[in-house]
Amino acid sequence: MTRVTGSFATLGLGLVHTFQGTDTAVRRICNGRGWPPLDPKARLCHNRPVANERPVLGIDFGTTNTAAAWCDAQGKIHLVPVGEKSYTLPSVVWFGPGEKVLVGALAREQLLDDPHRTVVAPKRFIGRRFKSEFVTRNKDRYPYEIIEDEQGLCAAAIEGSPVSFTDVAFHVIRRILELANATAGFEFEDAVLTVPAHFSYGQRRGVRTAAEMAGLEVRAMVNEPTAAALYYAKHKDAGGRVLVFDLGGGTFDATLLDVSRRVATVLSTGGDPYLGGRDFDSTIVTHLLNVVTFEQGRKLDPSKVVMQRLLFAAEAAKIRLTKEEVAHIKVPLVASDGTGFVDLEYDLTRAELEEISEGLIARAVGIVGDVLAAAGCSDLDVGEVIFVGGQTRMPAIRDRLTRRFKHDPKKHVHPELGVAIGAAILGRTLNLPRGPALVDVVPMPIGVMAPTLGTKEVIGRNAVVPSTHTVTIETRPPDGQPMNLAVYEAADAAAVERELLGMLTVPADWMAAHAGDLTLEMRIGFDFDLTCAIVSPHGSKQLPLQPV
Repeated sequence: MTRVTGSFATLGLGLVHTFQGTDTAVRRICNGRGWPPLDPKARLCHNRPVANERPVLGIDFGTTNTAAAWCDAQGKIHLVPVGEKSYTLPSVVWFGPGEKVLVGALAREQLLDDPHRTVVAPKRFIGRRFKSEFVTRNKDRYPYEIIEDEQGLCAAAIEGSPVSFTDVAFHVIRRILELANATAGFEFEDAVLTVPAHFSYGQRRGVRTAAEMAGLEVRAMVNEPTAAALYYAKHKDAGGRVLVFDLGGGTFDATLLDVSRRVATVLSTGGDPYLGGRDFDSTIVTHLLNVVTFEQGRKLDPSKVVMQRLLFAAEAAKIRLTKEEVAHIKVPLVASDGTGFVDLEYDLTRAELEEISEGLIARAVGIVGDVLAAAGCSDLDVGEVIFVGGQTRMPAIRDRLTRRFKHDPKKHVHPELGVAIGAAILGRTLNLPRGPALVDVVPMPIGVMAPTLGTKEVIGRNAVVPSTHTVTIETRPPDGQPMNLAVYEAADAAAVERELLGMLTVPADWMAAHAGDLTLEMRIGFDFDLTCAIVSPHGSKQLPLQPV
């Protein structure tokens, strides 16, 4: 029975009464008071918040796991339970025969038996061009096939047909939304989404589209380290300059923020889309295969199914080594040598793991230095380091950073849930008169290109969000021709590899009717969506960003 807390109009009386209880219990109260019976098919109305006070669901769509939370009207935080004593949903989707779909732990179980239909780590490929460097380097590392769709983006091949990674993300977000609705007792309509700080515009658009497909209005999109810092600022009674070290399952971000009066202002951010917990797992597997080759004289060439079993074993050993000094690894039947099957068995020590992971740790630490330099800060300017993401539980990482920066264990932020909680806090502040309690930034510059214009940066790296930026267009195309502007995103103006976001077209007749200097205006909102306009002394025109 559905629990009802709400008001309903008694038929024929024009009165509104409020009760709490199950649907059946409320109807029993009506009948007991001698009122006209309610139509069995009538819906009892839930107490819904008014439009500007609707609770906003904070969703952390992660590479490995997804979590969600919301704040009620009193400011109390509610985590969305996924299972008994669990608040994280594995970001895994299995596509079965017909239209059967499994999401979460049940889908993850299919990895060993049906890996070609099981999509893991969709966040790593969402919104990416198939012919990009990242995809070329990583597409063969997964048990399912990755192909190019009609838009030139990555897609998972399920029975030969492309399934976009936005569709995969949709299933994950819809499932966490269903769990949230069931827990809250009402349906969420609004959401705040979190993404890695270095995510491109196309990747952000893919995540946002997935949430919209699930029926949510995206009120804001916040960088994951910023969300964690917002949680830290609101609930840890802290201030000063804070470094968020966010190393999750698939990505790494480092963000420097100034926290003052419970408002978080981003000063600088950076990251590595190729660095995450799965890369540590792969390093362990490579080490194990090298050991077998060296000690046993056998060169193993595991299939994708066996490789997935090895990755599972590596991840389990890595987790054990956060608390123990030695982890025993045993993976049966990894190969055959003509005389029988070969088992892999090995004792991995914590010191060994630290040695083989040194290169990955050094990459993350190097990015921290770049972020501080971009903000004009030194190590002494950082008052606190915050650890976010499951991979930061690794003792070697914490030791390296806490020797360099201050860290108070009492101001601990939950590595797996802190980002979702921060998104929920932001969602509540969106409904308050004073507005959001953070100032976020753009991770990568956005510019335009045209034959008559050349290349011009419009929105610079670390530009405040939301904000509006302009660039003057000195040269018009020949009379009678439209002006076509390519909008791109790149790490810097000199970068060779650029992500084309779309095209802007200024009609020739509009330009003919609007003499004078032209200015291109770009606004980036809290949801990291772009709106563009062309402005002249005699008027302006909105320009839709057309996909290419």
